Amino acid sequence: MPIDYPLTRVISDVMKATNLWVFLASSTRIPDMGISGVHHLVLLVDDVPDGEAYYQELFDMDVLFREGTLNGEPGTVPDTVTWDEALAKDVTPYMSFLGRNDFFLAVAEADKHTTERQVDHVALDVDEESFEAITSRAESLGCEVERNAPFHRTFHDNRGFEWELNTHARPPERAFETLDLE
Repeated sequence: MPIDYPLTRVISDVMKATNLWVFLASSTRIPDMGISGVHHLVLLVDDVPDGEAYYQELFDMDVLFREGTLNGEPGTVPDTVTWDEALAKDVTPYMSFLGRNDFFLAVAEADKHTTERQVDHVALDVDEESFEAITSRAESLGCEVERNAPFHRTFHDNRGFEWELNTHARPPERAFETLDLE
């Protein structure tokens, strides 16, 4: 039976930092596709400046650039201008792009009619030090961290997104024992 996954579903379902598997309708893999990992993630939030501050603190990220609209025209907010300053000049925040090392995350304005979060979960491949550091940061920000396995933790952030921290070697491996269906 062929697997019918559109690429956006594959990315949201697989969400590992590297070794993404690409499925086609015929379930045939393309050899040497050249996909080495997730380029970036975009999370839809109801308040871009607040979302930027939250994820910047949670993952100790830098703001790479900000985008907004002014008089209906999209543009990049100058690097020297804060969101408060941009808002004072009637800029409507649209997106903030954050980065740290090879991890890139954007927060963008959610459609006013959106009532559900826009990503199922994001699984991050982290080293031991970051595993503990992000766990501590998440807990200090009020997140309840579930310690699923020695190499695996999950938590929901204050916007309802589920994050998975994984120190196990890639590619992803099964986290649970095989079910006995006999």
